[in-house]
Amino acid sequence: MARGESTNKRAVWTQNYDVNTIVLNHRKRLGLVGLLSLLQDTAWVHARHLGHGFDAMIERGTIWVLTRQKLAMSAWPGWGDSIAIRTWLRPIAGALAYRDYEIVSGGRIVGECTACWLTLDAETRRPLRLNLTDTGVACRSDGGLAIEPGKIAPRQGMDEAARFEVRNSDLDVNGHVNNTRYAQWILDSVPLETHATYRLQTYEVNFLAETQVGDTIVIDKSQLDPAADSLKQWQFQGRRAADDKVAFAARLGVEAAES
Repeated sequence: MARGESTNKRAVWTQNYDVNTIVLNHRKRLGLVGLLSLLQDTAWVHARHLGHGFDAMIERGTIWVLTRQKLAMSAWPGWGDSIAIRTWLRPIAGALAYRDYEIVSGGRIVGECTACWLTLDAETRRPLRLNLTDTGVACRSDGGLAIEPGKIAPRQGMDEAARFEVRNSDLDVNGHVNNTRYAQWILDSVPLETHATYRLQTYEVNFLAETQVGDTIVIDKSQLDPAADSLKQWQFQGRRAADDKVAFAARLGVEAAES
């Protein structure tokens, strides 16, 4: 499907990608950060098509920010595979916009994701209630996913795993740290042997505060009680070293990796 604008607004958008060296991890699989980048790209392309992309939002003095996201994967495509990402907006109700995604590879759905987006005033960074129906946004009224990104409460008494300094390359076009960088910091705080032992199945994150260039972010982690499905789960959170303000909280569910 072409990336260009269309006067025929498509409620469901499909974007095709190859699993190439840009999105691979060291195991020759589509990696978490690579996939999150593709999901972000798909959302941006579809938003532009619907008339509320980055440029259109800036003209209105607003920006989109990602507040919560949950991803569940049953399989991770490998190098040379092709994937299709299908995405749509749920009917808008309240201040948050929910966007669903399906990740398809080899003719089957291998992943699902839901993300919550909030509209902010571009200058004040304060939340706004934007009526997207005024812009002719097409939403999907049926077929919504059951997956929901929930609230992750920051925890006390966690172990420090790593520290990272926010650099210029971490910023996105809105001038704040891109959501994919937080996922990268989490992965970089985990020992390499742990990456070899487990396979990521679920990733859920809440974004709680902005971070700026020069901030030092402390990554804390702790293992959680086993889930009902027996997945091993860890909670990670990143806090600013200067004031201990928690910028994000995330939970990862993993299973034993294939040999």
